[in-house]
Amino acid sequence: MGLFSKMKGFTGAVPKELLSDGLLGRGIVFEVVQTGVSVGQVNPDLVCDISVEVMLDDVPRYTAKCRQGIPTTVLPQLTAGQAMVAVRVNPNDHSEIALSLGEEPPTVTMAAGEDEKTVSAADILENGEPCRAVIVQSQPMGAQNAAGDEVHAFVLTVMADGQAPYQVQVGNAVPAAGVPLIYPGSAVPAKRIPERGQECVVIDWAQAVSDATRGPA
Repeated sequence: MGLFSKMKGFTGAVPKELLSDGLLGRGIVFEVVQTGVSVGQVNPDLVCDISVEVMLDDVPRYTAKCRQGIPTTVLPQLTAGQAMVAVRVNPNDHSEIALSLGEEPPTVTMAAGEDEKTVSAADILENGEPCRAVIVQSQPMGAQNAAGDEVHAFVLTVMADGQAPYQVQVGNAVPAAGVPLIYPGSAVPAKRIPERGQECVVIDWAQAVSDATRGPA
């Protein structure tokens, strides 16, 4: 690597061709570490090492890092947790990314099976054991599965027979009919396969919608 390239990396400069020609994707910022370096004379940008979960159309989610100068006015938004940003990705090297702070994060179509990263939703619904889940928090991820259902990030309290309640963070696709049931405290039927990990939990939206439509017995 030449001296100029080293200096660009040190200052957090982003190649112009990456921002202009890179693939547009959606990113979730989960770590921002300030390097102690700033660039610019007036309102300097703070150079940060940023870890991002990247989502591109029909590509499995992955984690990448970049070093970039961030305006001081933007930094609090990125460090607040689970910030959604637009990212540009080198089409020839998906590990090379940059935050594209001047663009809105796009809606992406996730790769098949990526709405549940450890095992497919269909597998859990078919083979899992019944349980109940209480929605603690939820947030649209700006992504949809292959069927066109929006994917949401959930914090769930899971309750199963013979086991103390526990909390998990999962991504679940939600059909349009299930959206009205997404609110804090909503208790919904679910399925789980605990031997594959506590995160193998999927809300049974078909049953949840049926129960809500039927109403109290």
